[in-house]
Amino acid sequence: MLDCPNPPPVTVIIDPHDDVVHTRAALASHAPHEGRLTVHPTPGVDSAVALAHDILAALNKPVPLNSHRPLDPVPAWTTAAAWILATPITHLTLLRAHLLTPHRFKDLLALHRRTGIRLVLVCHRRAMRPFLEPELQQVEHHIAEASALLPEAEPAAPQPQTPPTDDLRIFVGGGSAW
Repeated sequence: MLDCPNPPPVTVIIDPHDDVVHTRAALASHAPHEGRLTVHPTPGVDSAVALAHDILAALNKPVPLNSHRPLDPVPAWTTAAAWILATPITHLTLLRAHLLTPHRFKDLLALHRRTGIRLVLVCHRRAMRPFLEPELQQVEHHIAEASALLPEAEPAAPQPQTPPTDDLRIFVGGGSAW
């Protein structure tokens, strides 16, 4: 599979207090028809295959069952990349990124590199796990606060402007006040 020559920077969002408001905002942004996936990984599972299957589930695509060895992650990740490239998906937000194992993190960064997807990793702690830092340093990235997950405030509705009534003179027929 080809790689994207210039994938966008990875965004790491730090949610140090694991605030439910931020998690709900991330989950509410899940809109595959608008190009946005939010993946909440299966709890208690640390296999590379499981995360690829979670991505396929978020895409509402079938998980390959018997077409390959069940512990081989390559077919599952290849299938996830193919579906991302075949659909209008441009953003992938991953919750609980602080729980990633090194292998899952590498597979996720490979998916980012292959598809060019905008990858957002939400860490529900004060920082990424130390052993993930070297991997993160190898890709362009930036760190953001948890408030970046919140939808932008709606602009205030414009107030109708009424002309001042002080000394207002209306002339009909082209007359002049001066």
